[in-house]
Amino acid sequence: MSRANVMIVDDDQDLAESLAELLEMSGCKVTTAANGREAVLSHGKRDFDITFMDVRMPIMNGVDSFFEIRKLKPDAKIVMMTGFKEAIVAKALEAGAVGLLNKPFDIAAMLAIVAKAA
Repeated sequence: MSRANVMIVDDDQDLAESLAELLEMSGCKVTTAANGREAVLSHGKRDFDITFMDVRMPIMNGVDSFFEIRKLKPDAKIVMMTGFKEAIVAKALEAGAVGLLNKPFDIAAMLAIVAKAA
């Protein structure tokens, strides 16, 4: 796998760190954020090949942050992640989110998405 620049956004720090570690072992450069506001700020400073965005988070949820990031970077590739049935996810998907990973998901599915984005 190429050296993709990936962002993981999730308020579950253990999950974010575990995903980051797995992606780093696959050769990716990974940045994590604990909420949508941090993700928006990071996207304002740099580009990512792909972002994996949790939907339910404090401060700013994933769908709101998706729309804020797309204002800054219209071509940003963002995959929504959730463990719940979320009606608001459809808004992000209709507006161009790359896809949806339902938690728990197979890491192979995440790696396949990263490979396509890099």
